[in-house]
Order: sequence, then structure tokens, then C-alpha cells
Amino acid sequence: MKDLTEKLAQFKQITMKLIKALQKGEINKLDDLLNNRQVIIDNMEKMNYTTAEFTDICNELDILNAQQELLELMKEKKDSKKEELCKIQLTRNANSNYNKSFYNNSGTFDKQI
Repeated sequence: MKDLTEKLAQFKQITMKLIKALQKGEINKLDDLLNNRQVIIDNMEKMNYTTAEFTDICNELDILNAQQELLELMKEKKDSKKEELCKIQLTRNANSNYNKSFYNNSGTFDKQI
């Protein structure tokens, strides 16, 4: 039970680091932190504990709220990046269409009078 508490405390600590990294925009740290979290999850899966023990410790450490905060922040960042990509795509399309029409009409200047 003590080992499970330690692993869940580490899990929460890494989750909080993930939240801070997302808030600061430190994208390069995310892969390492997510990998560390996965290692902890894999180690916990090998342990013997009951669902009640797991639930009690999670409630005690308030892990669900931290996880929910991380998920909301990730969704928010994903949506903002998606919006930026859409704006970039719109700009590219507008530039492309403008340039196409400019070059299509430029043939009229090549004719001799």
C-alpha cells in the first residue's frame, strides 16, 4: 500500500509538471514527462492492490482533479493551435488564389499592339 501511495504521488507530481510546462509553453519537455508518467503507470499495473485502495489513495491525493485540469489545458492548447493552423491555411489559400489570378491576367500585357 505504501508503494502504491508513492507511485501515485509521483504520478501527481509529474502531472503537475505537465500542467506547468503546458502553461509556460515548454513543448519540448512534454514527451519526457509523458514517458515518465507511462513508466509509473506500467509499474503500478504490476503491483497488487484492490480497487478500493487505489480509489482511496487517488481521492486522498486529489489526483482526479489534477488529471482533469491537465486534460482541459491540453484541449485548450490543442484548440488554439488548431485555430492558428486554420488561419495559416486561410492565408496561404488567399495568397495562392491572388497570385494565380495575377499571373493568369498578366498574359494580356505580352501581346503586341
